[in-house]
Amino acid sequence: MKKSIFLICILYGIIAAYRSSLFYIEAQAYIPPSAEKRDISLLALKSADEYSESDYELIRSQTGLGRSAVMSLTDTGQLLEYQNRYFGGVDFICHMNSPVSFEERICGAPALLSPLEDGDILVTNSSHVLSWRNGHAAIVVDAENGITLEAVVIGSNSRTQDISKWMRYPNFAVLRLKDADEKERAEIARSALENLNDIPYKVTIGLFSAKYSDISLASGTQCAHLVWLAYAANGYDIDSDNGLIVTPDDILGSDLFERVQVFGMG
Repeated sequence: MKKSIFLICILYGIIAAYRSSLFYIEAQAYIPPSAEKRDISLLALKSADEYSESDYELIRSQTGLGRSAVMSLTDTGQLLEYQNRYFGGVDFICHMNSPVSFEERICGAPALLSPLEDGDILVTNSSHVLSWRNGHAAIVVDAENGITLEAVVIGSNSRTQDISKWMRYPNFAVLRLKDADEKERAEIARSALENLNDIPYKVTIGLFSAKYSDISLASGTQCAHLVWLAYAANGYDIDSDNGLIVTPDDILGSDLFERVQVFGMG
């Protein structure tokens, strides 16, 4: 009898710990801005060449937009719209997207994406396996038509996706390779689409098989690995910790990128 009671207590303890971990993990799905909202209406009337470094920093804290994005938007009159969305908060739901993984999706007004370019990388933490946030990553292969290439989920091959799905994540970052022109970044995107589309999902790539292979011979990949291999094949190692397995967080931490936009990540 005592043994049964003890086992029941252990089981309840495990369930309670699991529920607590899920509560904690859900709280990380959207982190509001740390700055207080300020009036940037006068800044929104300026052109990009009139901004000082402190202006760019203020705009970043108020919109989540980096210099490249601001330069693309100053003549559109949209900075205030981005600010309002940045501080507007989100309502989201969590749903299962595979037998072992979940992701959060905004259920109200979608987020606003900054203007994108071919070769840009998208990273989100809005994906988790039970209480571990593994995240997700994609590469923009056709910015004009809003198309990404992604290893979407376990059990399916990599494929192109419409960019609108990224506007439904409660957090994301847009990264762009520093010190590379638009032509080079577009070539990286073209190579990725040509060689890494319709590749089987392999979650252990790098652990039980080679992390790097000739891009034209890739036989398995996962979301962050696909993005990493596209860049590694062109001479850029974007895995910030140089581990066996590359994760979305490793890419987010790479100093080879500028942060074009950050939303819902604090």
